Amino acid sequence: MTEQSATTNRQWRVKRYPATDEPVSNDLFDWVESPLPEPDDGEFLVRTLYLAPGPAMRGYLEPGHAGFFSTVPVGEVMRGRGIGEVVSSNHPDYQPGDIFVGSLGWQDYSVQTPRGKEFVFSTKKVEEPPEPLSLELGMLGQAGVTAYISLTEGGNIKAGDTVLISAAAGGVGSAAGQIAKALGAKRVVGLSSSTEKCAWLVDNLGLDAALNYRNDDFDAQLEQQFPDGIDVYLDSVGGEVLNTVLAHLAMHGRVAVCGFISTDYDPAAAAGPINYRHLLYKRGRMQGTVVFDHWERFGDIEAQLRAWHQSGDIKLCEDVTEGLVNMPQAVEDLFCGNNLGVKICKVA
Repeated sequence: MTEQSATTNRQWRVKRYPATDEPVSNDLFDWVESPLPEPDDGEFLVRTLYLAPGPAMRGYLEPGHAGFFSTVPVGEVMRGRGIGEVVSSNHPDYQPGDIFVGSLGWQDYSVQTPRGKEFVFSTKKVEEPPEPLSLELGMLGQAGVTAYISLTEGGNIKAGDTVLISAAAGGVGSAAGQIAKALGAKRVVGLSSSTEKCAWLVDNLGLDAALNYRNDDFDAQLEQQFPDGIDVYLDSVGGEVLNTVLAHLAMHGRVAVCGFISTDYDPAAAAGPINYRHLLYKRGRMQGTVVFDHWERFGDIEAQLRAWHQSGDIKLCEDVTEGLVNMPQAVEDLFCGNNLGVKICKVA
């Protein structure tokens, strides 16, 4: 497999869809080298610098999956959000050297066109590029905005709240723990799958505590950490972890649901949480939040995230995979719990 060049466009194209329980791997794709595309009038050519692997990409490969995007057809370039540099343009608003965020695909180059004001923060020119540029995909971009919206809209977080973050060492979770502290939470505890990750959450991100949800005494640990109950639980995992946490809600506790990676691609039928009755006992609330519903707020939220980053309230935490050739493995790492922070693939 060749290195990136200025004359060819390396691409991962969908070869077939995965079988039940089959992990994301190179076997699902064809590695293709195509001629460099040329932009028509009103278009511009973007060179991919970084891609943002996400759990939803597994759903792009499943016909009939109930996700937010359609299945990528066999033979097409795999879908993926990224950040890149404009290298040539036939559009008056985009010049070579401009930085662009959008759906670039798993490839070195893509022809792009603005999608209109309603999508200004999903496909946009980055007026103040951060350093590193990957921040625009992670802590200051979609991961950070997802965490912020989930905590404020779904969790209705308030100063003085006690907060529990699922998958706290992942992309959204690592942003959410820090944002909860910045918003004035009294106590923020993260959940993770290993002792090493738990130590990282406390020592590097400044969480008050971290729990390994795989431990046999997980239920007892929740009781110890939250003797008066959990005010806000950010859930991106679902499954048995959610079921256990529901029994520890505070009065008027809120559960903000932004994902369910533990069951989303499980071929077995997922049972609902038995402990949902605690939503009644504690007069609690469970609400799903979807970042796509809030594009119009991206500008203000991103400005707040940037301010927190500049003040040191939000730290850069990225897990970088080098090379477009390793993009399939970067996605699978998310399902194996092999990342610390926002997963990023550095293409160029």
